[in-house]
Amino acid sequence: MNPRRLPTPWLVLPLTLLAATLHAQEWHEAYRDGVKALSAGQAQRAVSLLEYAVSQRSQPGRNVITYGTNVEARYYPYLRLAEAYLRLNDVGGARSALKRSERWGSEPAAERARLAAQVEEAAARAAPTPAAPATATPPPQPSPTVAAPERVPETPSVPPPASPTPAAAAPAARGQKPAAPPRLTTPAPSPPAGIPGHPSHPPPADDGEACSLEIVSQPPGAAVYLDDELIGTTDPEWGRLLKTGVPAGRHRLRLSRDGHADVVEEIELRAGALADFRRRLPAAGESFPARVVIFAAVVLVLLALTAWALRRPHPAAPLFTPARLGRLESTPTPARVTPSGPGSPGVVRDAQGVDHFGEYRLLEQLGRGGMASVYKAERRGELYALKRPLPAFLEEPEFLERFLREAEIGRTLHHPNIVRILERGEVGGVPYFTMELIAGETLQSRLQRGGALEPRAAAALVAQVAEALDYAHLKGVVHRDLKPSNIMVLADGTARVMDYGIARARRFEGLTVTGAFLGSPEYVAPETIDGKPTDARSDLYSLGVVFYEALTGRRPFSADTPFAILRKHLNETPTRPTLLRPGLPPELERIVLRLLSKRAEERHPGADELVIELRDFLNRTA
Repeated sequence: MNPRRLPTPWLVLPLTLLAATLHAQEWHEAYRDGVKALSAGQAQRAVSLLEYAVSQRSQPGRNVITYGTNVEARYYPYLRLAEAYLRLNDVGGARSALKRSERWGSEPAAERARLAAQVEEAAARAAPTPAAPATATPPPQPSPTVAAPERVPETPSVPPPASPTPAAAAPAARGQKPAAPPRLTTPAPSPPAGIPGHPSHPPPADDGEACSLEIVSQPPGAAVYLDDELIGTTDPEWGRLLKTGVPAGRHRLRLSRDGHADVVEEIELRAGALADFRRRLPAAGESFPARVVIFAAVVLVLLALTAWALRRPHPAAPLFTPARLGRLESTPTPARVTPSGPGSPGVVRDAQGVDHFGEYRLLEQLGRGGMASVYKAERRGELYALKRPLPAFLEEPEFLERFLREAEIGRTLHHPNIVRILERGEVGGVPYFTMELIAGETLQSRLQRGGALEPRAAAALVAQVAEALDYAHLKGVVHRDLKPSNIMVLADGTARVMDYGIARARRFEGLTVTGAFLGSPEYVAPETIDGKPTDARSDLYSLGVVFYEALTGRRPFSADTPFAILRKHLNETPTRPTLLRPGLPPELERIVLRLLSKRAEERHPGADELVIELRDFLNRTA
């Protein structure tokens, strides 16, 4: 074997780490979102997310490594699943989850026993009440000379047999043993759609040979074929299907869903057993080797960019341009050609007057800042928020570097309080990226419309932003431009942080212009103004300004010019919030003033400590 064909360790190691990181983010996101949905009372969504989490990582445990050096202190997916199924009155699903938990033996036995007791209580409540014997017209007693018919054991749901007819009593009169009356049965009602395992679901066969098969698919709604015969579709919400009465032995099971590759496996069923079959259907064209190729390509991109950056002759030249990111070329970016058509570059208007930007239909403009615009866009029936630079900045390398860096950093941040960046691309020389479309408004619009928030509402919102910052800081990302216009507020009060355009990540250090001031003067930390090194505590200062504004309706420092505002950040003490709004809780004032300390070491050491303080306040004042 030619040794040159073997992958070198410096390539294999990053590839392995990247694959493990992406996989960990996938299951850990599903688990955290499932637990959050369960605490919010969204049991159906919790079931779907938790089932997906265990399909990606089935082994529970404590201090499970998720990505990098981060850990999940208590990864107990089966106990949470049992709790979610229990809330849906799905006794079968809860029992299955507890059985899987017991099989692993890694989750707390006391909590499993507590949930098992609740499941049995729910099963007892759901069990049908035995029919009460009739008292108004008791059946006639048989004569002493007539033998009573043999009693047939009855289930509680089967009505008592009718009194023997004269014809049936005749043999008994001749001294013969009467035949047992026919057993009356009623067909079991069909289970409610999507709730296999419901008490009304037919029980498993009791012939000692038949088996029960529980199928869970991700995504849900997959058609299930057993020995090439369609037996049903997994629930569109939970992805679960329970099939009873399956003969023991070897079977061929196939899961099929539009847009995904089929999963076909041979399974062996033991007599009288309950078998679990949980699979994820890969997207059409996806396979394990394909994912490995994608991981390898990403690693090669990073290595190539790093090597080129170290050897480039002009350190001030921008590292990222659309051409270099797309083709890994070090040649100068060719001049962009503005395509013919109305509006800005890259936009083409069709005969119906609808603007198109590549594959996207631009439906409306959602916002326009000083350097970029955001549009509501549609592609293949799905809606997105599409961000693209203004034409005037397309030839500015420093801005393009910031724009592309926002896309790259945003795609690595997966947190419920951070707006997801989905896709990056280029159309006609114009870079863009898409984000999830959120139904809400910015905190800036909320404050302008309704003024200061109630203290508890402000504390709850800032706690969510702090959780997002803590997650990003753990991944080495400092936002550096936190302000109300970069915080989205949903109708249910959920906060989502966006716009990492000037964020600094550890892997991008050294790519910004030395000594350049970036950020918004009203929210910038003093050390940033002085040109000193910044870290996570600089974001906490900006969050303190946001918190001050949310509580009082005004910023701590204002002036006619940006320079005057920056000078106040450096030298002046903010007015105490209770003087502007009497009645504010003193604890919140203390937290705000600590965040606004001029010296970084006097602020909270990390966003996690701020979250703890705010959650403690919210719990005590509930």
